[in-house]
Amino acid sequence: MQENLISFINTSPLFIAIIIGFVVSLNENASIRVPIIIVIISTIISFLLPIFNLKSWVTYPVILSESAVFVLATMLFSQKMKKWLAWILGLIVGFVWAIVLLILLGVTFNI
Repeated sequence: MQENLISFINTSPLFIAIIIGFVVSLNENASIRVPIIIVIISTIISFLLPIFNLKSWVTYPVILSESAVFVLATMLFSQKMKKWLAWILGLIVGFVWAIVLLILLGVTFNI
């Protein structure tokens, strides 16, 4: 029982970020600069945390960065295609971005 609760707590930021990203991506008036700034800042934080020996906290800025990439990709794709297809492609791009970022962090800091 306790293991299930801990695993849910560890994955809940991802689900919360996906829900927030979905709501933001549906907003027509959202600025494209906000997700770009969030991606840049969260990526920098992801690389700074291992320097300060906080490797266990790296997952959270990566999730934030993944969500911002999802929103950014969805906003860009929705200009040329249907929203539901843009949302699915945005999820795929965000997931690939998170994997690439975690691989770079793992190679760089031996996490």
